Amino acid sequence: MKPSRLLKGIYQHFDANGNVIADERWQAVPRADGSTQLDNETTRVAPFDEPRSDSMGLTLDAHWQLVKFSVHGLFGQRECLVRPDPESPKQAIICWRYKDEINEQRLPWDETTWLSWNTPLLVMPLVWRLNLQPGESRDLTVYALDAVTFRPMRTTRRYQRLEDTTHLTRFGAKLLAHYMQRDETGAPCAEFWCDEEGFVFEHQDFVAQVRYVLTAANLKLLP
Repeated sequence: MKPSRLLKGIYQHFDANGNVIADERWQAVPRADGSTQLDNETTRVAPFDEPRSDSMGLTLDAHWQLVKFSVHGLFGQRECLVRPDPESPKQAIICWRYKDEINEQRLPWDETTWLSWNTPLLVMPLVWRLNLQPGESRDLTVYALDAVTFRPMRTTRRYQRLEDTTHLTRFGAKLLAHYMQRDETGAPCAEFWCDEEGFVFEHQDFVAQVRYVLTAANLKLLP
């Protein structure tokens, strides 16, 4: 499932009324040592609660485990950093800052833990790591970062792969893997469609009521 080549594209974020509230340019770069670097730059406009630009960086090791996650936004006034605690293999450290207000917290962390934020880019590593077949599912501990402040909230999510389906995308109808994400009660909280490399074409967040759509990509490399 892991990409063997550069992936890059543009997502548009739509609110419940169909308004474009963000443009996200991103890339996923596989490295010779087996690690992967994912980066984006996103411009968020009203009605997003805090119109701003931000940039995210995510480094994964050869087994798709977290090395470092960071976000910088609001002209450097907001920042977030998550990394494994070098002194404890079962913890990660998260810092989030707004101007001179700095918060730090240690989080229980292992290979069944992941992050969630308002970008489909964080879904791709899960597709690579879980490698689910149709009908399979997996429960994970997820730290959902607040869309504006980055403050983490611990929750449980079930990722379930449904039957592959032909889905209409901006690039025509494609046979894609179909995933459902469920909360602690079993209620659907998101669903998404991606190709065999985890290239997410559409993601619908039922809780935040945001739809992410891939509107441009390195098309000459797409199947």
